Amino acid sequence: MKLKAVIREEIKPSDKSIIVEFEGDKNKQHFEVKCLFSPFYTKMRKWDSWILNVKFESEIFTDTKTGEKSYFTHLVCKKAELYHSIYGKD
Repeated sequence: MKLKAVIREEIKPSDKSIIVEFEGDKNKQHFEVKCLFSPFYTKMRKWDSWILNVKFESEIFTDTKTGEKSYFTHLVCKKAELYHSIYGKD
């Protein structure tokens, strides 16, 4: 699904994920989105708005002692398109 998001934290060359706030979120929550590309070399910068092609991935963790399961949902971005930058055009 395509979602518009604003980058909320600085991105370093070694980063494999971005921290974003999705447009329209009344609670202004921050989410980690794992990227299948380098966000730094894609020139993603704090405060830029991007349209992210996001999919959900589930991870199931089973506690070895209790046998109880925990479910984790990851947001994964395979493609991104710059929507607006406060820095102007490169």
